Amino acid sequence: MLAFIMSPIGKAAGVALLILGIVGGFRWWLHEHDKAVLSGYVWQSEKAASDAEVAKLKREILLGQQIRAQADKEAGQLDIDSQKRQAADEEAINKTTGGSVVTRDDLDNVERVRKPQ
Repeated sequence: MLAFIMSPIGKAAGVALLILGIVGGFRWWLHEHDKAVLSGYVWQSEKAASDAEVAKLKREILLGQQIRAQADKEAGQLDIDSQKRQAADEEAINKTTGGSVVTRDDLDNVERVRKPQ
């Protein structure tokens, strides 16, 4: 056995095994390293995507709140306008009827005339 290791073929086989061991070890280390790096990259990309989704939802909620506030403001203004119009209608009916009581039918008739069919 010692004669084979000392022969030129034995030395070449030893060098080849040594090179294969070094290359194999490096490939195994590279595989494990890449797996760790890629798992960190995937985690980071998933976190970035979820953070972007959260930011988008926050913007949409804020926009919805602003739209709701504007709609409430406009609805309040419409109520005020409706009350003013109803008061003006009652006053006009009172003037034409000589101060008698204004009924709901009187106001409905005014609304029917005001809104086209």
